[in-house]
Amino acid sequence: MCATPASTSISLADPDIAARLELAMDLADTSGELIMSYFGNARCEADTKGDGSPVTEADRGAETLIRNAVKEHFGDDDLHGEEHGIEEGCSGYRWVIDPIDGTISFVHGVPAFGTLIGIEHDGIPVAGVMNFPAMHERAWAGLGGGAWHRIGNEAARQVHVSTTDTLQDAMVCTTSFDYFRDEPWEDSYLAIARAAKRTRGWSDCHSELLLVTGRIEAVVEPVLNPWDISAIIAVLNEAGGRFTDWHGERASQSSNSPGVTSNGAIHDALIDVLQPWAP
Repeated sequence: MCATPASTSISLADPDIAARLELAMDLADTSGELIMSYFGNARCEADTKGDGSPVTEADRGAETLIRNAVKEHFGDDDLHGEEHGIEEGCSGYRWVIDPIDGTISFVHGVPAFGTLIGIEHDGIPVAGVMNFPAMHERAWAGLGGGAWHRIGNEAARQVHVSTTDTLQDAMVCTTSFDYFRDEPWEDSYLAIARAAKRTRGWSDCHSELLLVTGRIEAVVEPVLNPWDISAIIAVLNEAGGRFTDWHGERASQSSNSPGVTSNGAIHDALIDVLQPWAP
């Protein structure tokens, strides 16, 4: 990994992508400040949405902040957010926003939550920011510019997925058994545990941060929405990894559910394990 100055200036071959990624980086800062004003605060109570997941004032407020800024700077772009739905544009670009990925962690005072801002062009993720305001950690990427990681005020470093090449030596994350329990794919959880060297349940997008920075080898997600994965795909691709559905198909499609992210080297072996439960 090569150290670079701490500057977040974006240099990409495509100036349209670069400009959007610059804005996404700025919005990660401002939304992070808003989110942290609620974190650990008793007034941040969670409501329950129709799908059973929690939502807070911080989720709604952060997404509104991001959406308003995108509309001001790139008013012809689509917007697709977890909390406020879809607004269609005509530019071919789409912003895919999860203001707090890991709201359960957030409301329990656990810092392993993040803001995901993905930028797609013609349906393909081309840039993304994964920001973890409580941990002062961030990963980002733009098409052709590599994947980058920064902790606190340290210099940004270009990162790459791990080189572990056998599933038997791999660490695989699954976020939580909650997403497997009483589902048709429940037994896949045990199959993964038996096939990999180790499994863990590090929370939501935090496990994906560990993947893109080479600290684990794969993440298996039985339930995904575009806002859960779009930004991650953009960073993962630039870090040398791979994302598909459980058939090993539909590469880099944020509509995949279920999905698998990996370092690429163990991907096919993991797909073989999951194949009996692939929808």
